[in-house]
Amino acid sequence: MSTLAVFRREWIGRRNTFLLALGLGCIYLVMISTDSGTQTPRDKATLILLGTSLLLPWAVAALFGATMVGRELEERRFGFLLNQPIRLGEIFFGKVAAGLAMAMAFGLLACLPSFLLGGLWRQLPLLEAGRLLGVGLAGCLVLLLLFHAVSIQLRSRSLWLVLDLAAWTAFGWGIRALTMKLISAGAFDGMLRLWLLLLVVVALGLGLAGYLAVAEGRADLQRGHRWVSATLAISLGVALLLGWAQSAWVLGHLPARPGIHAGTARVR
Repeated sequence: MSTLAVFRREWIGRRNTFLLALGLGCIYLVMISTDSGTQTPRDKATLILLGTSLLLPWAVAALFGATMVGRELEERRFGFLLNQPIRLGEIFFGKVAAGLAMAMAFGLLACLPSFLLGGLWRQLPLLEAGRLLGVGLAGCLVLLLLFHAVSIQLRSRSLWLVLDLAAWTAFGWGIRALTMKLISAGAFDGMLRLWLLLLVVVALGLGLAGYLAVAEGRADLQRGHRWVSATLAISLGVALLLGWAQSAWVLGHLPARPGIHAGTARVR
């Protein structure tokens, strides 16, 4: 029940977001109804829907994550929740659930006119609609957790930012090196699996870092930053190690290329 109380508090405090979504939906409706002479209303609705159906929820999730806890910690308003009979885990998960639901609801309200007038609801198979919804939710979750962690890191203004920059730089360099090896070997399927593995591990690390920032950092922004930095640095390192192992296995099990064997035979 406490998680629902946090969820309700977040929705009430950000209810103007839904007014913005309805206003954006009205703007889309005007754009669809305006006679341009080159496109039918159905074509314009389809283009708007395809262009914004994922972008809008992801943008809202990122903005929500950036202000989910970090702003309250900076303004010293987070202590109100800590003084309530609510567990710290319930505070974090209630905020995350509220952010995900708000992002998806925003996208639905804003894109509803385009969705109905575009006719995609008649053409889109149920399985594809489920996949699209899954991609949208996964993207919202990753962006919300990422911007939550970045918000705490930037708002604390501590020297732990050096560790953050070093960890993300090493992680980016490692991804590039592993990706180039797989591309040069023609292992494009392995490259996609590598990115998926890294995304899953990093998302888990972000979730753990966000939870520890609330559970261990409590109302202390500096202490929360330390937990975020240490957890993310370890998570990014683990992700690179797993990515290296997966890439080594893929490269070691690639089928031999006939051209390479033929060229080797001619050299001999």
